[in-house]
Amino acid sequence: MPCLLRASVLATVCAAIALSVASCGKSRVAQCDDILRIINQAVNEANQLTNGGQTDDPQAMLQAADAMEQASQDMEALELTDEKLNEYRAGFIKMYQDNAKATRAFVEAFEKKDRSAAEAALNQVQQINKPEPELVSGINGYCQPKQ
Repeated sequence: MPCLLRASVLATVCAAIALSVASCGKSRVAQCDDILRIINQAVNEANQLTNGGQTDDPQAMLQAADAMEQASQDMEALELTDEKLNEYRAGFIKMYQDNAKATRAFVEAFEKKDRSAAEAALNQVQQINKPEPELVSGINGYCQPKQ
């Protein structure tokens, strides 16, 4: 009988520890705040560097590409436990990484005065950014406090 009692107590203690560890993770609101902070910082920095996308300065474009890569790295470093936020994060990471790569290709073509390659890279940037409104709308809706 003491062995059964000890097993019961041990099981209860293990369950309590498991629950407390699980609840120690960040809340969905905190996870939303983390990912939204990175998104807003990346967008603000890219807009500032490129004058809202209107610059023709290759160096500013490269700095914006660096900002996108940094945002993707910052997002990858987040410890997200929410499955839906992980899906949104994956979408933003892919978009930021692809955008940085295409922007660099554009700058390279621009500097070589290769018009067709520059137009192709610019077209690629536009295609890469197409999912952005849906991603932004989706994550904003998901992260809105429930009323």
